[in-house]
Amino acid sequence: MGRVCTLSIILTLLLGVAPAQARDYYFFNKQGVTRQDYLADRIICDQLAGATTHRSPDMTAANTQIWQNPNLSVGQAAAAAGIASFMLSFVAASERRRLVRQVERICLADKGYRRFEMRKDAYRVIEKSPEQAERIDRWFALASAEKPDGKEMYE
Repeated sequence: MGRVCTLSIILTLLLGVAPAQARDYYFFNKQGVTRQDYLADRIICDQLAGATTHRSPDMTAANTQIWQNPNLSVGQAAAAAGIASFMLSFVAASERRRLVRQVERICLADKGYRRFEMRKDAYRVIEKSPEQAERIDRWFALASAEKPDGKEMYE
């Protein structure tokens, strides 16, 4: 099993798998925005961001190298191929989330919204609100505030 772990680490390094970046916590603000306009803008940008697609990673080269390695048994090669596939899928999902957030930021910026930092705990309080209407109210309060609380974030 030691060989499988070593091989998976080597594959991870060779394939360029990087750890996911830390998530930014932020809100959007557009002074004077009405609730109806805010909701319409969010729906449009969420639909646009949700429509982003990603390609699954191509495992052909990695699988060929794993399965043709004479130092691995069939079980070790299968384990190594599974680990490599899992790692690449994990990175692909992380990249898709990053792309979705990027499309959201660009779309809302095009509509005149500015982005501001927020504390992680404040973000979680809003997202853990049991009622969707309450979450929308809290996000709208941030979006329409005359003087946003937080440092403005730039791309």
